[in-house]
Amino acid sequence: MPADINTLVERHNALKSDRATYDALCQELGDVIAPRKAEITDKQQHPSNAKEKRARNSTAATCNMTLAQGCMAYAVPFSEQWFACEPPADVTDDASFQWYAKCSEIILAGLASSNFYTEIHEACLDRSGFSTGNLYCEESIMSLSGLVFDAVPVGSYSIAENAEKVVDTVFREREMTAVQLAQEFGENALPEKVKKALSDNSQRNTQKFTAIHGVYPREDRNSMKIDAGNMAFASCWFMAGDKALLREGGYETNPYLVSRYLKWGASPYGWCPGWHALDPAKYLNRLEFLMDGVAEVQLYPRMLIPSTLDGVVGMGPGEVTIYNPFQQAMPSTWGTEGRIEAGLERLERREQEIKDAYHYDLFRMFSQIDKQMTAREVAERATEKLVLFSPTFLRMQQEWLEPLLQRVFRIYMRQRRFPNPPDSVIAMDGKGPHVRPPRIQFTSRVALAIRSLQSAGFMNLLEALQPMLAIDPSVRHVVNILPASKGMGRNFGVPEEWMASEEQYSAKVQAEQEAIRQQQGAENAANLINAGSKLKPEQVQGVMKAMGGKAA
Repeated sequence: MPADINTLVERHNALKSDRATYDALCQELGDVIAPRKAEITDKQQHPSNAKEKRARNSTAATCNMTLAQGCMAYAVPFSEQWFACEPPADVTDDASFQWYAKCSEIILAGLASSNFYTEIHEACLDRSGFSTGNLYCEESIMSLSGLVFDAVPVGSYSIAENAEKVVDTVFREREMTAVQLAQEFGENALPEKVKKALSDNSQRNTQKFTAIHGVYPREDRNSMKIDAGNMAFASCWFMAGDKALLREGGYETNPYLVSRYLKWGASPYGWCPGWHALDPAKYLNRLEFLMDGVAEVQLYPRMLIPSTLDGVVGMGPGEVTIYNPFQQAMPSTWGTEGRIEAGLERLERREQEIKDAYHYDLFRMFSQIDKQMTAREVAERATEKLVLFSPTFLRMQQEWLEPLLQRVFRIYMRQRRFPNPPDSVIAMDGKGPHVRPPRIQFTSRVALAIRSLQSAGFMNLLEALQPMLAIDPSVRHVVNILPASKGMGRNFGVPEEWMASEEQYSAKVQAEQEAIRQQQGAENAANLINAGSKLKPEQVQGVMKAMGGKAA
């Protein structure tokens, strides 16, 4: 049934009221840690660097940037293949592996040619700086990649969770001009005040209106139908003040992908290192202010000028002050006893607290790992250092990356960007045949290094079996070479087309065996001829009789 505008407005207002405390905390965080994004409750109409000027110490902002960049380097490195699509666990044929591998390449190329990496960087900054990041993934008819992404700013959306604590409801506020609203929804769907602004050249591109996009699970739908009104998620654009429903549609999967750095109690919103670093960051700003005062006094000290001194006191370099030493009228400094060393010690301790909260030293250390280290050494080093970081890293994969890749896979299937799938990956249900969704394997540099430990274990096994072969050659049958070698290739990130399929492998083995049999047959025939040339005539006749033939 069509959405009710009054119900939509009530849900939006209730969720917005519920996030009020979170917005206030984020504004406080933004003022200190991310001034560029500090427009949650204190919104600015025009760009300003006023907040940056008030931040005297940039340690927290730098650490937040490092953490966000580290999340990208570990999870979605631009210069590496950081994921691989694989067939479902019960599908093992090579054709399926090769098809999903080709899909991985197409998706990776599509992400690279879209605005994905720029927007997920902004979303990572929100996630590490404000605890919650929201990335919008939609189809595009303008981009060659067929995709468009948007990092939804903190303070512009409300969220709710389902029974499994997965965010499935998002109400997003978006500021749009009259021209943008007309382009997006058509002039006929707009309320009168927007139409009026649209017809006024002084307002059509400048006056802003708030449109709200609500996406939530659709409860009253017919799952056997595939039209927009019966899709799993409802999509409603509306304007709350005018109670105008601009457009109603639907999605198969939620286009808003919300990830929390860590959970904040029972709230749907998250917790981030900024909560721990906020007080030290405020203290650092205050301490920097005091230390600047001490430094200024030491560089340009206060002066005591005797009232009996005649003439001008020279305060510049090389200037001369004339005084009478017999009248004790010499100028002197006072109040310069402040020790800047004490401030530096406190400054260093507080800065280290912030760095520890943001795992700053971890990312700096990993970026300095020797490039000549072996994969196993990198894996051991990374595993040791990722112990504290791994909970949020796994949450990022589960809440962001896997749903995102599954959504992009569906979009590209609809856009027919993939080659024809093999029969083994096609399933049937009430809606007809469809391609089974892939398993996602994350293959970033660190993930591959950790997975390569399987390969290292296999090589250790081969080394241990070596002396046993001299005693019992049948030990070699313990190892299943074909799947092991292909598994090692996948662990190392080798493309599927670089490895032979099972059919190609079997054909090559059979050809080699046939060549060996033919060579052995030729050698046996040559040996018989050589042996026959050395027999006497009567011996040849005896052999021929024994073989059932006649001697010539």
